[in-house]
Amino acid sequence: MTVPKRFGVLRFVAALLKVIAWIVLILAILGAVVAGLSNFTTVLQTPSVVSIPILGQVLNLLGAGASGILAAVVAALSGVLLFILYFALAESISMQLAVEENTRLTAALLLRMHQESQPDTRSAYTSSGYPSEPFEG
Repeated sequence: MTVPKRFGVLRFVAALLKVIAWIVLILAILGAVVAGLSNFTTVLQTPSVVSIPILGQVLNLLGAGASGILAAVVAALSGVLLFILYFALAESISMQLAVEENTRLTAALLLRMHQESQPDTRSAYTSSGYPSEPFEG
């Protein structure tokens, strides 16, 4: 036995939130990669502050690399957090819809079982030839 699907807009919103969650995750990963790599490219163009050329480039690379890595980690973690929140909201809506559908199905089955367990109260014969007239006796 099945029951008809209800609340189509909520089902659409749940699916839309799942799609948005995946888009946010992909954009966060791409943003983290771009944030990490953008600082490395600026290091190569920045002149060395220290008079020793190799040591200055290494120090610039470490400083910019650390900030780039930090920016990438923050972007990735915030994207993962938003992904989890959006996806959890969508799953919560889907779960509530499933509970509602299961409740309606259980109520319909209980009603059907109750109706089948009741004895047939109609009389087999009546005083007149018409079943709609009450029995007088």
